[in-house]
Amino acid sequence: MRINAKGIGNRLRNGALVTLAFTGLGYAAEMRTWTNLKGQTIQAELLSVDGDRVRLRMEGGRDVTIERDTLSAGDQQYLAEYGGGGEVVIDDSARVDMPEKKMRFDSKTLIRRDDKFFLPEGFSLEFDIVESEHFLVMSSGRVRGKDIAELAERMWAGMNFQHPGFADKWGDEKRAIFLCGEDEDYEILGRYQIHVLQSEAAEAPGEMAQQLQIRAQNTAATWPQTSGAGLRLDAETADKYKVASGARAFKASNKRTFKSGVWNPFPTHCIAGDVLGQMMGGAGFQSDAREAGGTGGDGGFALRIGHAYFKEIQLTGETVTQMIDANTYESDEIVKAGGFDDGTKWARTLRDLVKKDKVEADIEALYRVSDASGLTPELTVLAYGWAAYMQSTPSRLDKFSDFLNRIDTGRTIPVPQEMAKIFGFETVEEFEADWKEYLTSTSFK
Repeated sequence: MRINAKGIGNRLRNGALVTLAFTGLGYAAEMRTWTNLKGQTIQAELLSVDGDRVRLRMEGGRDVTIERDTLSAGDQQYLAEYGGGGEVVIDDSARVDMPEKKMRFDSKTLIRRDDKFFLPEGFSLEFDIVESEHFLVMSSGRVRGKDIAELAERMWAGMNFQHPGFADKWGDEKRAIFLCGEDEDYEILGRYQIHVLQSEAAEAPGEMAQQLQIRAQNTAATWPQTSGAGLRLDAETADKYKVASGARAFKASNKRTFKSGVWNPFPTHCIAGDVLGQMMGGAGFQSDAREAGGTGGDGGFALRIGHAYFKEIQLTGETVTQMIDANTYESDEIVKAGGFDDGTKWARTLRDLVKKDKVEADIEALYRVSDASGLTPELTVLAYGWAAYMQSTPSRLDKFSDFLNRIDTGRTIPVPQEMAKIFGFETVEEFEADWKEYLTSTSFK
């Protein structure tokens, strides 16, 4: 039986999904959260699966029937593990949609709280609070937090829908996002961040203390030039507001990088990288994307940056995020073709350069990039093409989830040879040949 996947509702796990009708379930019935492509969730227990239909019993005792291919990847994995039945082949001709855009968002889930968020004594700064299911969005000045709260929830739902286990890796704590409506507010937040890092360094042992001191120095040097950065809250503040210590800060006064509306390119880029970091093992909101790729190991930076650009361009239709100064690359063909400043031209420009063998589909080259100083326009656009390739078909998306889970369990990025095997190839060369074929095809957009 072949499932005709609608979007990315079909999750292939080790070559198999749930199958035909069956009468018994190989598990003890349990109440769990089920998520559909629209981002809607219900608490229910599994009763039966009959072909393409899943019958659930909700908390109040009412039975509902749901189309199986509208359920999340995590739900599909659950059905595969506990539903029983024979093998089902994934339909790799199915389109991979963007669940972040397709989901229906209920604005009533956003709550504007009456209380304020205050930084500790010594940092005179307060924020309004908008609370959503997984985030606290703090805003100052004339900025309002509801649009970013919706964006963040959409990014969370997209990662949760496509990648089994994401909700468990996220945990129960909300993540804090700060929107500074005035330049001075962002500067104060930067001084607070330096203070937190230095305080932690004073109490940390040897090498960890040194790393925290270096990060504090880097923050002091780079914070004034940034439009957004990773932020670490002190333990007392995090506990007080019941949020994780890892947070995200934006200079919302910068109208070039911080636009109005939900589909705001720069926040989309940053939050996409953050949620991917959580999927890779929980480092998402604790690392500045300019400095680290999340979980350790070569390849992490390019993986995270490529994914962030992929989501920024695909969801907003543009990119305003600049990791490097393109003006220093005036002779570069990507810059001359307008393919660096305008994200809508990245695929077309890269496709032509790969066809002419002026840019190689080179995994090792991406693995060698450890921070923004190692990026060029070619490598930046190539990282985008890497992320697009891994999420271009249902089966590749499935392997991408396996890859991310391997990062989480191994606490490092698999080497290129291991990555090739995860994607079903014996050698890196075979993997790169398949990637090149995708980059030179009209499927790459």
